[in-house]
Amino acid sequence: MGPIEITFVVLLAVFAVVGLVRGYARELGVTTMLFIALFALEFLNEKYQGVLNRVLSTVSGQEAIGPIQSWVFVAVIVVIAFISYQGQTLVFPGKGGRTFFDLGTGLLNGYLAAGSIWYYLHHAGWPGLPVCPPYTSFYETIVRLLPPAVFSWPYFIGLAVILLVARVWK
Repeated sequence: MGPIEITFVVLLAVFAVVGLVRGYARELGVTTMLFIALFALEFLNEKYQGVLNRVLSTVSGQEAIGPIQSWVFVAVIVVIAFISYQGQTLVFPGKGGRTFFDLGTGLLNGYLAAGSIWYYLHHAGWPGLPVCPPYTSFYETIVRLLPPAVFSWPYFIGLAVILLVARVWK
């Protein structure tokens, strides 16, 4: 296991601890926001790739579209995660204190945030970072299981809608 894999596992552990501390009721709000962010990014990437490429090429030049796009996507995920964890957030009914659910939602948020960042940087060739092949077998396996590799945009919006309906259901 190389440094990137270790970083990913450490980030998952941090999100798990945060999930235990905050409780699943507050963590599900972050999950909803991450689903919406990933929906927006994947939808734009699939449906409006040409427009996105034109905008990025005017900003950075034709040869830097991939790296710039990956860093923009990473920035969106980081900003959404940061905002979702700050202040008054979307809170679901319940108190937390159910260790299994608290831990599970923390791990899910870590998978969504850290996994998506890993995915976008991997597909751009890790621009500006000292990560290069050959990758470990663990790396090769995990990269196929990261959120944008497993789910397309309809799944992300569907899951976000399910969570929002669950939030307002009485």
